[in-house]
Amino acid sequence: MKTLKYLDARKDKLLYRRRVPVHLRSLYGKDFYYRQLNCPVGASDAEVVKAWTEAHESFESMLRISKSQFSEEISEELLTREALKYLQFFKLKAGVLQQTHETYSIDPWDAEPDAFSPLLERDDAKKKFLYENPDSPFDDFENLYPPTARLRIAEKAWELAISNLTRVKPKLLVSECWDIYNQSRDQGPYDIETRKGRRVYASWERFRGYLGKDCLLEDLDSIHEAIDRLVDQRLLEVNPASVERDWNVISAVLNSAVRRERLNLRFQKPKIKLVEKAHRPVFSQTDQLQIVSDIVAGMYSKENGVLMLLALQAGMINSELQRLKTENVRLGKDAVVPHILVTGETKTKDRLRTVPITVAVHWLRKAFADLDDGSGYAMGKQFSSASDSTISKRIVDALKDYRVRDEKAYSCYSFRHAFKANAIAHNAGDRYLYIAGWKNKETAISDTYAVDAMTQVEVLGGLQEVSETINKHLLDVDVIRVVRAGQT
Repeated sequence: MKTLKYLDARKDKLLYRRRVPVHLRSLYGKDFYYRQLNCPVGASDAEVVKAWTEAHESFESMLRISKSQFSEEISEELLTREALKYLQFFKLKAGVLQQTHETYSIDPWDAEPDAFSPLLERDDAKKKFLYENPDSPFDDFENLYPPTARLRIAEKAWELAISNLTRVKPKLLVSECWDIYNQSRDQGPYDIETRKGRRVYASWERFRGYLGKDCLLEDLDSIHEAIDRLVDQRLLEVNPASVERDWNVISAVLNSAVRRERLNLRFQKPKIKLVEKAHRPVFSQTDQLQIVSDIVAGMYSKENGVLMLLALQAGMINSELQRLKTENVRLGKDAVVPHILVTGETKTKDRLRTVPITVAVHWLRKAFADLDDGSGYAMGKQFSSASDSTISKRIVDALKDYRVRDEKAYSCYSFRHAFKANAIAHNAGDRYLYIAGWKNKETAISDTYAVDAMTQVEVLGGLQEVSETINKHLLDVDVIRVVRAGQT
């Protein structure tokens, strides 16, 4: 029994006595951990070992949990914050008693009786214990009667009150950075209930998961180690572009907090391996004509048909259609120039645009009317809430015959890139970049100062001419189908 480490045998009890690690003492408020073993002093060796094992495992478990949740710096920072609140409650502040204490060496309870009376009670209790236990070989008072949370706060408040610091600035925790970033965004805060908000917040939470525990914003080592682990693991699971998006979110959140606090901190971007851009097969104009004819003939679902038509003639993407509001679809017979407004939150500011519609206008007008479920979303509520991957897969499945025939990975991107190919083939000029939402510094029409002009009839007419030039091989498909339908 004597060989059991941390065993403290007293006359009337057996204790598990262990020194608390220095970095956790501020959290538990004591230097030693005591636990009475669940067995009498005269118990057998086997009973003592069993009781000791229970106490030992309990202490080790406590250490594991503490190390995973807190660090010495964080527990100290949280205690400091509570102490500052405590001082404020009693109309005190850091450094207010420094001169008094240096001059008179006054006790806390004499300096401010209301604020520091708990320290007087503690001092009286300790004196009484020492008087009643003069022969104790240990400072058992602190171990048997550890300070309460309120007492620890009062002790820290006294320490701050007599310090030479007139202002104690709280240190930021990583867990506090998201709210700072989200509330300071020029575009307004993300709503994590929306698809976009969930996606961005997921990148931040993913980083928090690799961080494992909270830490101070100035703890660059812990932050960089977490980022490196995230990058290494994510590159095994997803493509580098997804990892790059994670880093963009993480750096934006951290740097937002750094700017607000005016800290001299810099977060180093991790090395993310570069990969060649995936080859995007493009449909020939013959295939484009066949697909548009099949759409108008009802051989594809309305959702797929709308998406393929708008990607082909205007370079629109899944998410733009998901966010498209019914009020922004302007294809009515009274519209001088049928068009769609791409508004709201987009991938880049260049994606905010006015899109002229020149291919299968009649079919699209009817399709949007059929898809209108009163939700306010042009494609219907179900489509707007579907995942991007689900919508993409629907298009991939719809193009199965072409994929098998050519052994090429046709997708919705094939239509978007066909739009660019058509613009080049038909010598449409640079304005096709505006229609598709591609960045183009040379095209004045996409300049911010011209935004209000984009819905003017004359400007719409100019965009319509560009669209008709790009899509001239497809313009008659809708008319032919409508005429034939009217003759039957």
